[in-house]
Amino acid sequence: MPDENRVFDVTRPKNVSPSATSKPVIVGHQPVVSDPMVREEKPAPTRISINESAADGPGSEILPETAAPAIIEPTVSTVPETPEAFTPDNRSSRPMPQYDPIVPANIPDDQDSSIPRLPKLEPEAHETGRHIEGLHLAPARKKKRWPRYLSLVILLLIAVYLVLDSGLINTGIKLPFHVFKQKSQPAASSAASSQAPSQAANTPAGPSIPDGFKEYRIAGTNITFAAPLAWGDPTSLTDPGYTKRGGAEQTDGTFAYLVNFATNKNLQIAVTSNKYLPAKRTPLYYDYLQWCTGTSDGKFYLSTLNFSTENRIDTPTTITCDQGPITSTQKLDDTTIVQSKATDSAKKVIGDIYIKNLTDPSLVVFRVKDASMTNGDNIKQLLNTVQVSSASQ
Repeated sequence: MPDENRVFDVTRPKNVSPSATSKPVIVGHQPVVSDPMVREEKPAPTRISINESAADGPGSEILPETAAPAIIEPTVSTVPETPEAFTPDNRSSRPMPQYDPIVPANIPDDQDSSIPRLPKLEPEAHETGRHIEGLHLAPARKKKRWPRYLSLVILLLIAVYLVLDSGLINTGIKLPFHVFKQKSQPAASSAASSQAPSQAANTPAGPSIPDGFKEYRIAGTNITFAAPLAWGDPTSLTDPGYTKRGGAEQTDGTFAYLVNFATNKNLQIAVTSNKYLPAKRTPLYYDYLQWCTGTSDGKFYLSTLNFSTENRIDTPTTITCDQGPITSTQKLDDTTIVQSKATDSAKKVIGDIYIKNLTDPSLVVFRVKDASMTNGDNIKQLLNTVQVSSASQ
C-alpha cells in the first residue's frame, strides 16, 4: 500500500539529517533495577487440567515451576547515517546494532547475578596524594632565617669595633689591633719646679717627686734631682779641670760640679767628670770616679783617671777601678752604694758618702756627702729622683 501524505507532528527520518552530536537512544519497557523497598509477591500456583491420556494418569496435577523473571533487553534505535529512505522494505535488510544493557554499579548484592554490572570506579593511588601526572609538588620548606640574623649580628659587632677604634667613644678598652691611625699620647709633663739663680729655666721629665721635695737641674749639665724644701735653695759652683796639667797650662774644662744647700750645711752634692784632671792638691772624696766590684773577692773598689807625665806636664790616659777595697760599704741597688763613716787622706771621718754611677759619657758619678750622718732617708729619696737627660747641655 503506497504511503499516503499524512500529517505527523514529527519530521520523518528521511527529511532530516542526524546531528554531529547524536547519540543512540536506549529504549526499554521494564525498569532494570528493582526497588529494594518493594516486596514482590509470587503468583499463586495455577492448576492446569490435562487429558487423562497423559503419561501421569488421570487426575494428576502438575504445578508449573515459577518462571524466572525474564530480562528484557532494550532495543536501540539509531538514526541512519545517511538520509536515505527508511521504508519497511529495507528495515529487515539492515542490521540494527545491539548494546549491552547499562546497569548502575550500586545494585544490591541480593539481586540476580545474571544482571551485568558496571565496574566500580576506584580512585587511583596517585590521586590520593599531592601528585599530578608529569608534575611533582614537593612540600613547601620553611626558610632558615638564622643565617640572616647571624650576619646582622656580625655586621653590628664590626660597626661597634670601628667606632671604638676611631676614638668617637672613649671607653678605655685596649683593642688587639687598629684599623684607623691612632693619635699619639701626649707625654706626661714634669712637675713645675723652682730653680736656683745659677740653674736653667727648663726641667726635663723625670721620676715622680716625693711630697715636700723640689726638683732642680745642675747648671751646665743634663742632670736633674729633687731635694727636700727644708734644706733651702741650693747653689752650685765648679771645680776646674785640665786636659794638660802643669807648667803654664790653664784650665780648659770643669772637673766637678758642687752643690750646697742654704739651710743644711752638712749636705753637699758632687758630680765628677772622667775627661779632666783636677788641680794639683791633696785628694778629695769626689776625685774618685765610679764604683765597681772585685771579680775575685767581690769587694767594692773605686775607679780613678790615670795620667802620664812628660816635661812636667800631666796628660790623662786610662781609667782603672783599683782604689780599695773600701770598707764599711753597703749596696743600696744596682747603681748605688753607701760608705759609712768615710775618711779623708788624713784618716779623719768626714761622714757618710753615697755614690751613684751615672750613664752620662762625661759626668759619670753622683755623690752625696752627709757630714752629720743623719739624713739617710732623705738622701735615698733624692738619689731615686736623679735623672740624666739625653740632650747634652
